[in-house]
Amino acid sequence: MEKLPLAIVGCGGMGGRHLLGLKELYDSSLNNVELVAACDLRRDNAEHLADEAERLLGRRPAVFQDMAEMACQVPDLQAVDITTDARAHHPVACAAFDLGWHVLCEKPMALTVRGANRILEAQRRAGKVLSIAENYRRDPMSRLTRALLDAGVIGTPYLFLDISCSAGNRIVITPWRHQKNMGGMLLDGGVHNADMMLYYMGDVQQVFAEIRLWERTRYKSRGGNVGGFYERWAAEMPDSITATAEDTLVSVIHFASGTMGQWTQSYAAHGQGFGRRVVFGSRGSLIPGGTRNGISPVVHLDDRQEITGDALLALVPDFALDTITAELFGSKRMASYSMSFPEADRKLLAIEYYELADCIANAKAPEVDGLAGRRAMALCYAGFESSTLNRPVTLDEIEAEETGAYEAEINAELGL
Repeated sequence: MEKLPLAIVGCGGMGGRHLLGLKELYDSSLNNVELVAACDLRRDNAEHLADEAERLLGRRPAVFQDMAEMACQVPDLQAVDITTDARAHHPVACAAFDLGWHVLCEKPMALTVRGANRILEAQRRAGKVLSIAENYRRDPMSRLTRALLDAGVIGTPYLFLDISCSAGNRIVITPWRHQKNMGGMLLDGGVHNADMMLYYMGDVQQVFAEIRLWERTRYKSRGGNVGGFYERWAAEMPDSITATAEDTLVSVIHFASGTMGQWTQSYAAHGQGFGRRVVFGSRGSLIPGGTRNGISPVVHLDDRQEITGDALLALVPDFALDTITAELFGSKRMASYSMSFPEADRKLLAIEYYELADCIANAKAPEVDGLAGRRAMALCYAGFESSTLNRPVTLDEIEAEETGAYEAEINAELGL
């Protein structure tokens, strides 16, 4: 199988996570990607990732601190995987397109909607593929949840609830995720929720919301971080930081289908954390399956007991996972799986890589293209703008930059 020559740009914690995804793909029978370069402004980060790549993949990629130099030294390079912090996404992606490369970009697509629009303009000029690395929807349990909704198992959806509260005053993952001008958690984490709402329930017309910054001082967690991916940089993290990004969102969502939604997300909840998603329809309710934990969806119908696990498969006889997902997770049809978070995480990242190369080779559009990535961002920013303007805000006006009061100071700092 012909392999896509690819570079990872941004060799910190997320770059390391993506490298583990490449290892999963390399070990499969469907590998269509070859890592040939690693690029980071911090050479020590790029060298570290290259060392890990040699250990995991059997070949050390070339190391660079500058993409233009990488283009000269690796003329066969066709694509880059952007795993920098969100602030760097739009300048790096635009530069990559101008250098003639295809792009896989971590979420959120950019720090602001204007930045996302600049990426889309650069992509149109280049005529290259742009894929946004939204991995939640690729989980087999998310695919099964979507199949149950599409099959009308709970009837017409009336109400969608997405509520999650945790973290208290701890630093979540890394300090920059609490800075408004770097991409706060309501964007960096919330864009996952936004993408899943759009995936499950269809397009959103408008949002009415309020956001708050409750915890202005945050403290280093002593309990580790997501999957241990960022431990190498733990010593660099300060004991406390001053937060500037809002940490709590409460919103009402109006879906184009007429379904009502309520999205509450807080990273300032002390005590016992809470998290729940549920769809209420005309015939019953559906709790979506877990993400990276293999927990089965749960259906409750008006005239039946709880339905979960393998019994769900009888409700969707045509449900089947695509070839790469089935190989990595072990079955075409499943209603649950058992594996650790890191293992599931790297399998989903492997699927993103496989899809990118497949789209380039076969002139196909990725599932989460730039327009889908921008739409998920617009859902987040609609909440931020609604709170700033104290009125409902549509996603269309966000994408068209007809309103942008909340992001104005970020755009000014970025020179956009």
